[in-house]
Amino acid sequence: MTDPTFIPEAERELLVVLPDQAAADAARDALLRAGVAEHEIHVGAETDTVAALRAEMHEEFSRSWFVPNAAVVYTKESARGLSILSFVGAGIGIVAAFFFALIDFGWSYWIQFLVFALVGITFGFTIGMVAGPALGAQRPTQAPAGVRGTMLRVSRDTPELRKLLADLDPIRLDEVSQAGHPIATIATEGDDDPVDTAKDIVANADSDDYHETR
Repeated sequence: MTDPTFIPEAERELLVVLPDQAAADAARDALLRAGVAEHEIHVGAETDTVAALRAEMHEEFSRSWFVPNAAVVYTKESARGLSILSFVGAGIGIVAAFFFALIDFGWSYWIQFLVFALVGITFGFTIGMVAGPALGAQRPTQAPAGVRGTMLRVSRDTPELRKLLADLDPIRLDEVSQAGHPIATIATEGDDDPVDTAKDIVANADSDDYHETR
């Protein structure tokens, strides 16, 4: 199969998932004002839902962290959760070292601080590696973008149109081939935003998505 990234821009299309029908209608109007022909805009096609699901799975795989020696795979959300909690845990460990170093063990303060700082950083990174991926991951109850949003496909792909659609705060925006095969992800909701990731971690820590069923 030909690598889709080699598909010329003239043969690419844009597939955007918007929050609801009203947002899709507003995007359609914006595209018409930008000079896109009406026949090049398609809203709500079922085949586009399948393409959006395929694009989401492609992005999840291509942006995952792989650690072959440890047999570990982290999605981008899990990887961000790991990074944030690891650095927060290490920071807390360093702060705690300032106070634990005040305890007199017969060494100088700075030697004791160095020892406690190393212990605190190691402990913080360990907590982050264990809890971070789970708290940062998407919840099992969260439906894929293609299922919970309204589809809009543009039979054209230019930098100007990519920017126009990305500025509309879509759930996700992808480049696809004319056959619907994913090429590249342009934007997703909360994309690489550490503030949104931190909010997700806090929300996930207070939820129970893995409850027992009968």
